Amino acid sequence: MGCRYDDQILVYGREIQDKLGKVNTFMVGAGALGCELIKAFACMGVGCSPQGKVSVTDNDNIEISNLNRQFLFRKNNVGHSKSEVACTIAKDINPALNVKDYQTRVGSDTEAVFNDPFWESLDFVVNAVDNIKAR
Repeated sequence: MGCRYDDQILVYGREIQDKLGKVNTFMVGAGALGCELIKAFACMGVGCSPQGKVSVTDNDNIEISNLNRQFLFRKNNVGHSKSEVACTIAKDINPALNVKDYQTRVGSDTEAVFNDPFWESLDFVVNAVDNIKAR
C-alpha cells in the first residue's frame, strides 16, 4: 500500500490495521514504561485515524534522574510535564497520532475530568505506573 504500516498489514491484514487506528485508549503513567508504550502506539498506528485517540496522564515532571531510563526525554525537558512531553514526541514520531495529555492524577477527586462519558469512550486502559501508591 506504500504506507508506514505495510509490514504490519502484511502480517496482520488491513482490517486489523484499520482497527488499530480507531482505538481509543487511555494510558496512566508516562515514565519509563509509558514512554516505551506511547512510542509503540505511534509506530503501530494506534489511535492514528480520525476516530482514534491515545490519552495519557501523568502528574509528574521530568527530573534529571529520569533521563537514563525514560528515553523520550532530553535534558531540555527537565521540569516539564512527563505526559505533555511524551505526547508531543510521540506526535513527532507519527504526525497522524491523535493524542491528548492530562497532567491529572486519576482518583475520586478528579471524577469531573475522568467521568463516566470519558471511561465509556475508551476501548482500553493501560497501566504504566511504576509504584504501588500510583496504582
